[in-house]
Amino acid sequence: MKTLLSPMSLHHPREVLCNKLRMGFPATTFQDIQRGVTSAVNLMQSSLQQGKFDTKGIESNDEAKMSFLVCLNNVEVCSENIMTLKKNLENDCRKLFNTESGSDQAKAKIDSCLCDLASVSNKFRDLLQEGLGELNNTAIKPQVKPWINLFLSVSHNIEEEEFNDYEANDPWVQQFIVNLEQLMSEFKAGLSAIIYENLTSLLTSLIAMVLEKVILKSTFSRLGGLQFDKELRSLIAYLTTVTTWTIRDKFARLSQMATILNLERVTEILDYWGPNSGPLTWRLTPAEVRQVLALRIDFRSEDIKRLRL
Repeated sequence: MKTLLSPMSLHHPREVLCNKLRMGFPATTFQDIQRGVTSAVNLMQSSLQQGKFDTKGIESNDEAKMSFLVCLNNVEVCSENIMTLKKNLENDCRKLFNTESGSDQAKAKIDSCLCDLASVSNKFRDLLQEGLGELNNTAIKPQVKPWINLFLSVSHNIEEEEFNDYEANDPWVQQFIVNLEQLMSEFKAGLSAIIYENLTSLLTSLIAMVLEKVILKSTFSRLGGLQFDKELRSLIAYLTTVTTWTIRDKFARLSQMATILNLERVTEILDYWGPNSGPLTWRLTPAEVRQVLALRIDFRSEDIKRLRL
């Protein structure tokens, strides 16, 4: 008598993939050196003693990186294939029971197996999210956050001369975009389209979150606010080209901050607030609006406090 293959037999390959992902996505040797990791220092000392630089560690790191990306792809394929198998079995069983009489017990066993298949597929999907989180924390965040923090080294308390100079020689956003392009090219080449989209989504969320914190540590003149608006538009335009998903919702708060920083006077916010907001849905609270207004060096705190929001 033939029996259905138990979904429990699929757990072993999942554990193999799980163990590979939990080994983590390795940093490159040069990143390790920058972070002052002891192993990298030892590698350099050993290389100097031998009179040559040993690239074996770098090569093995590259192999480990590729292995991690391949493993992510395999996890996604496993999840999708199991769901495809489940759907095909459901269709075949439905046809079988429509043409032949089967016991209720047999139907219940088949339904139980099909439910188990869906459960296993979901476990692979959870594992994929865990792996993406590891990739984001290890390879994306440590690179992207310092690039965004460089915004603080560029003055936005500027007059017309500096504004014109920034227009001719962009001080931050264009290099940031170049860095992002280089960072993501490796993952675009090594990951499936679906996983790359998910990773890009994590990247855009990270950028929006970190940049918002950085903006609140800055100060702006009227032209500095205009400069930030231009930088934000350039960044959003670039990120829109690297994903098929909409990202404007993630940057809604930042876009509203840019609007506030571009106001000519404090009371102009009332033209966009409350009954005057029109189709605009404010993502900033009244307290946050006042906080952003206070970043403008030419806006008086008394005028900001008097606002009725």
